[in-house]
Amino acid sequence: MAQLFFILSALILLGGFFALTIYEERRGTRFLAAYRARLDHDVERVEFILAHVDFKAFLIEEVRRVAARVGHDIAHLSLLVVRGAERLLTRTVRYLRTHHAVDATPRETARGYVKTLSDFKDRLKATRPVREASLEELR
Repeated sequence: MAQLFFILSALILLGGFFALTIYEERRGTRFLAAYRARLDHDVERVEFILAHVDFKAFLIEEVRRVAARVGHDIAHLSLLVVRGAERLLTRTVRYLRTHHAVDATPRETARGYVKTLSDFKDRLKATRPVREASLEELR
């Protein structure tokens, strides 16, 4: 069935071509002349390109160009990321370097520790008196 369809389609198109050719010969003008002239011109350009362009060299050159562009874009994006990190670190360092108000309120835990340590040292001194040595004994 499919083969019959293709054969009939080809015969109808061939008959239409002959009918159009006869019609144009009788009238002396081309049917859709501007459109067909533009189509002829485009087909000639495609034929010229196919005959004269080295597609292997063209493809290699395009791949190189795209790779260079992608490499440039990656380098640019990484530079933007580094600059963003630099700005963030600069702001952080600037914030840390500014003088903040020191919390001068006494801390009970630290005071208690220091007081206990001082008392211990005082009791240690009281139990073991320090002997002062004279210069002659040291020689």
